[in-house]
Amino acid sequence: MKKYDICIIGGGAAGLCAAASLHSGMAGCILEKNEIPGRKIMATGGGRCNITNAACAHKDMALEFFKSIGLETYHDAEGRYYPYSNQAADVAKALVRRIEKKDVSIMAGIEAVKAEYHEETFVVFCKDGRQIHASSLLLATGGKAAPQFGTTGDGYRFAKAFGHRINKVYPILTGLVCGCFADIKGVRAKGRASLYRDGLLLAAETGEIQFTADGVSGICVMNLTPYIVSENGEPLERALKRYHLELDLAPDFTDEELSGRESSFGILPDKLSRRVSMAEIKAWKLPVQGVKGWKDAQCTAGGVCLDEIDLRTMESRLQEGLYFAGELIDRQGPCGGFNLQNAWETGLKAAAAASRKVRERK
Repeated sequence: MKKYDICIIGGGAAGLCAAASLHSGMAGCILEKNEIPGRKIMATGGGRCNITNAACAHKDMALEFFKSIGLETYHDAEGRYYPYSNQAADVAKALVRRIEKKDVSIMAGIEAVKAEYHEETFVVFCKDGRQIHASSLLLATGGKAAPQFGTTGDGYRFAKAFGHRINKVYPILTGLVCGCFADIKGVRAKGRASLYRDGLLLAAETGEIQFTADGVSGICVMNLTPYIVSENGEPLERALKRYHLELDLAPDFTDEELSGRESSFGILPDKLSRRVSMAEIKAWKLPVQGVKGWKDAQCTAGGVCLDEIDLRTMESRLQEGLYFAGELIDRQGPCGGFNLQNAWETGLKAAAAASRKVRERK
């Protein structure tokens, strides 16, 4: 039976990046339960794929890698990097094309269900009955956000099997439920969103606010969701009552400039002006009734405990030859390319470390 140098579970951003950067001479395979690898990559950034951000400390690691595989990028005024073609699918295609030049098999439509370690060999059991043997194992399964793309939390089970602790996981970078907004569904407005807990300001972001049938969304709102947590076993329903959102829908105007106006129309779209009076335009208070779930979330909070991973190599501190990459680990950032940067960065580190070990053994 063939024994691979490395088996990668997960053909998303982290897994594909790791496979594409493996050193020559490495024999590997990727197990991806979707029929098409990189499905989630293709849906990111509104179909453009926000690869990284100028504010990411190690953005050059990702940018230099993508340039090395022939993908050019550009950045906008806010520091967000995109493929020059503006096509998210091209990012996935560039990764797959580089992998096809290596001794790495992409096994699409194959679901891993269990992994064990015996006699210096990882054995991965697949749903179709096949077994994959490898010297190293990289878990790059993603978290639980956007399960419609196959990220259903499988990796936590694999990590636990090797003794790793999983910090509580919950959906973030998603919309908020604030009441019935059916009459302004689809309306967008520039504003500043501020999140309060027990009357104290936690965080605030400015940007485009999008109104949904039952609440609000938009990047500035989504970036506030990591601050909404239930602590010490408190039921989420009770914890939510401590939070409220305050919207400044005229952030470019002072109170003096607004003085004397009879209506918010002319600043706000017509439909929205019917809901928001001049008395509320600078501080419209909305209750936080809920946080949208996994299907709407862009990222997972929580995951494999970082204390149990060597973050220089992404190798497990508990099991030699076991590596982690991407959203599976307990590291998250705001919208704007930060979480994809984490996927590329950890995938590159894991691949480099695994490749070094293979060279040393050979």
